[in-house]
Parts: sequence; structure tokens; C-alpha cells
Amino acid sequence: MLIMLLQQIQRRHLALFLGVVLITALIYSPFLLSVSMIGFAVLFTFSWFWDKPGCLRFNPHFFDYFRIFFSSKVHLAITLSFFLVLLSGFLTEDYGYWMERLRLKIPFLVLPIIFCGLPVLSRREYFGLLYFLVFALVVTCLGIGINYVLHFEHINLLMKQGQPMPTPRNHIRFSLVLALGIVAGLYIWRSGYYLKYKWEQQVLIGSVGFLFFFIHLLSVRSGLATLYMAILVLIIRYVYLTGRYGVALLTTALLVTIPIMAYFTIPSFQSKVAYMRHEIWVQKNDQPDGEYSDAGRLASLKIGMEIGNESPLFGIGAGNLRQEVRNRYAVRYPKVSEPKMPHNQFVSVYAGMGITGLLLFVFAFFYPLVYQKNYRDPLFLAFHVIVLCSFMAENTIENSIGVAFYLFFLLLGLNYLKGSGFKLQT
Repeated sequence: MLIMLLQQIQRRHLALFLGVVLITALIYSPFLLSVSMIGFAVLFTFSWFWDKPGCLRFNPHFFDYFRIFFSSKVHLAITLSFFLVLLSGFLTEDYGYWMERLRLKIPFLVLPIIFCGLPVLSRREYFGLLYFLVFALVVTCLGIGINYVLHFEHINLLMKQGQPMPTPRNHIRFSLVLALGIVAGLYIWRSGYYLKYKWEQQVLIGSVGFLFFFIHLLSVRSGLATLYMAILVLIIRYVYLTGRYGVALLTTALLVTIPIMAYFTIPSFQSKVAYMRHEIWVQKNDQPDGEYSDAGRLASLKIGMEIGNESPLFGIGAGNLRQEVRNRYAVRYPKVSEPKMPHNQFVSVYAGMGITGLLLFVFAFFYPLVYQKNYRDPLFLAFHVIVLCSFMAENTIENSIGVAFYLFFLLLGLNYLKGSGFKLQT
């Protein structure tokens, strides 16, 4: 009995450690992202038996986990994103690109199965991972901020030219992680939870305030839009549960005021607005060719919709999408050196897999939220709002960072809600 208890404790601690590694990887390192994924697979496949020589053994519960997976509707629904790309291979001519898309989507098949074999997280363990996310972001943002101060003029000039403030990894994905970290910090603070000392609550809300300031300093529109929309949805939820319209109106007025204040007080925010105004002027006066940021996004959306509308039922095949986009850019925007794939996850799915694939994709996205009324949990709800808003402006899960970000926090939330019996928070 003691040996079995030690094995379970070790599996739990290893799962938490790999969660910490994956969160770190989302902020810093593609290498660590691969390490964490491999680590989860090893943890799923093997067990440690301290009472036997050569303690590493094939996990005796390996096939039990598959039975759990096949009995879990919500985890099966998540795998649809993998099977949609797999089945689109019947329409594919560019098998190299199709295989690249399929490899990217393998986590949608593997991670739901792996998480069915992980221990259900306690409240302390789940909040501990969220704690780590918040304070890892604080440390990272301090480093980014110091670099900004040291290269103040140069970075502001780059931002006026449409370049992002330097971040450890992709600035758009980093801003999404930052938005989630802010909401996660508020979630922990609102719950009244602390690891050991009550004064942690003051440190936590101060850290959230710093991150909220910093996301405005970073001035990535995707991150700001997703954060503000998530907060707005949580305000609506709060009003629905409590009927306190005065608090909601005051908070909403504050949210409207903050960007105005940021424009007059934060130089990087001013630089980003200046670039946006310049781009609007170019679009009105210079017939843009798709090279500018917003013009390029709109061009990619138009082309994506055209491709989807020409093959509305099943699309042209996920593997054919890149070449078709390039062909149309060559005709319409010959000066654009790097054609953009549709900057909208739903348009990308529609173009590649048609309305059939789009409906299945939408179902797979929303089903975990409505499953067993998981939308009652404010963080799980806010996470879906953040991802949904990012889908509207980016093809978020068409790279490894976006896939890892979406799947890890989705499956982590499902794991916790499965055993938490959480109380409805207002």
C-alpha cells in the first residue's frame, strides 16, 4: 500500500513539474515545449516501481486510460481538430504541407488521451500552476521592461514602423499568455486563495496590476482586445449573478478610460497608435498592396473567403491551402514577398475544409465549455473568450505555440473541474 501511494505521489509531482516546464516553454523555449510534451507521453506510458530492480516499467494502467478516454465525450470532441486535417488528406495534392499540418495537429489527438491518465488536480495544485504562470510573467515582463528602458528611443521608433516590442518568443502569442495570466491572477485573488501566508493576496493583486499595466506597454492589439473582451464578459456574468449594475457600470467606464489614459502616458502605446493612424491613411490614399499589417490581414481574409466560397461543402483540403493562397497573391498582390495565410482561424478552417469542417470545428471548440456547465467557472469561461477573440484575428492554432497554449490550459481546466466540485464564484 505504501509503495502504491509513493507511486501516485510521484506521478502527481511529475505531472505538476511538467506543467511548470510547459508554462515556461510557452514564454521562452520551443525546445522545452518538445521536452514537456515528451515528458507527458513518458509519464503516461511508464510507471516507477521502487520495490523492483530496474524500477521503470510499462504502466499497467496504460489501456485503462484509453478506456477512460473513449468514455469521455469532451476529450473525444477535442480530437476532432486532428481528424479534420487527417480526412482532408483525401482532397490533398500537396502532401508535404498536409503532413506538416497533420504533425502540428497530433497534440489534439495525443494530449486528450494523456490527460485522461493524469491524476485529478487538487485546488492547491491547480492554483499553484496558475501562481507560477502569474509570477513567471512578472519576471519576464520585468526583463522586457528593462530592455525597453535601455533601448527606449530605438524600440519606440520600431513600433512607429509597425514592429513589436522585443519579447522572448512570438509577441502575439506572448500577449495571449499575458492576457490569460492577468485573468488567472484575478481569479486566484477573487477566490481568496493563498499558498501559505495571507499577505500573498496583496502581492498577487499588485502583480496583476503590474501585468495589466505592462500589456498596455507591450501594445499588442490582439492581447489587449482579448483581455478587454474577457473582462467585459466577466462583468456581464457578474451582473447576471448579482444584479449589481452600479459596480458593472463603474468598471466598464474605467475600462473605457484606461486606453485613453494609456495613450497620453505610455510612449509605446502612442507609437502603436501612431502606426495604426499611418496605416489607415495609407489605405485611404495609396491603394495598399497587402504589405502593411492591417491591409495584409484584410487581404488574407478576402482570399481565404474566396477559396472557401468556391468549394463550400468540403473546402479545397488543408494541404492545398498554402499553395492556393500563394497562387492568388501572385495574381492580386504581386509585390507581396510573403503571402499571409488567412488571419482568422475560422476562415482558415472554412477555406481548407468547407462548411462541414467549420461546423465540426466550432462544435469541438464550444463543447468543452458547455459540457457539464463548465462555463460556470469564471477562468474557464474567460479562457474561451480569450481564445475565441484570438481566433477572430489570428490563425492561432496553426503553429506549435498556439496549439500548446490552447490545449494545455483547456485540458488543465477540464482536469481540475472534473474533481473540484467548485463553488460558483461572483
